[in-house]
Amino acid sequence: MTHSTSLPPDIREAFQAHSELFKICGAVRAAKRQTGLSNRVYRLEADMGCFFLRLPRPETAGMVDRFSEAWNIDIAAGLSVALPPVFCEPESGILLTPAVEPVSLAADALAVQLGKAIGRLHASGAVFKGQLSADRVIEAQREVLSARSDLLNEVKSLESVLVELSLLEAGSLPNRLVPSHGDLSPGNCLATSDTFWLIDWEYSAMAAPEWDIAYTVLEHAFSVSQERVLVGAYQAVVPDARCPTPRQVEIMKVKCDAVSALWALEQLRQESDRTDFLAFARERRDRALSRAANFIR
Repeated sequence: MTHSTSLPPDIREAFQAHSELFKICGAVRAAKRQTGLSNRVYRLEADMGCFFLRLPRPETAGMVDRFSEAWNIDIAAGLSVALPPVFCEPESGILLTPAVEPVSLAADALAVQLGKAIGRLHASGAVFKGQLSADRVIEAQREVLSARSDLLNEVKSLESVLVELSLLEAGSLPNRLVPSHGDLSPGNCLATSDTFWLIDWEYSAMAAPEWDIAYTVLEHAFSVSQERVLVGAYQAVVPDARCPTPRQVEIMKVKCDAVSALWALEQLRQESDRTDFLAFARERRDRALSRAANFIR
């Protein structure tokens, strides 16, 4: 195989270790690094076309169940929600998909597309591998952070609020679990001129439906009216009896912000310096506390 001599070493290593990549792509002429915190993602220009190649970072090995991810992507691709892979190897975490040309959507149009995509996934009746619970994620995060005495004050203010929210929820019936993407940040939504895809299914699992809705609203900074558009598009696909209540969504927003705040503190624990994680953590914590005040008097 003959590739451009300017390719990054990790791409060369991947192609040397997996001959199927060359059969699919042919020789790679150029590679452009894409954004991504937990993976190395490249846009490849090759003899057989353009592709997105995902190579996991070595330090994240074991943190994602790649076999569950592969199962879930296959289902989501069958529902025309996920960008279908042309190569997926759970053992290495390598994922190859066709490259597409993204376009920008106005906020309302994006809200419609997201509502439809989430609704189609949630209403499918499909069964994903794995379960995603905000409460369990938070519990695991707090346990990890307990070893850092300098960060405990950042966590304590959230803890009492989360306990009170749990008491409020104790008397209500939980929503059923649905196949969920789990990480609908802007970077994981890909619009083209004629299609809308959700990408990066590392945290996909069965979850309460309000997780995807609440997380989407927060991460895209949707306004109240844009959230109504999102929910309206969602409800057009999902039967009313299966939709989460507005109260469930609002409580989940508190939990999602708590997850994000604790995640940022974990980055501090790992001494990551790629961004101001302390400021981010405090912003998400304060927003969670402010929203929680609407429920806890």
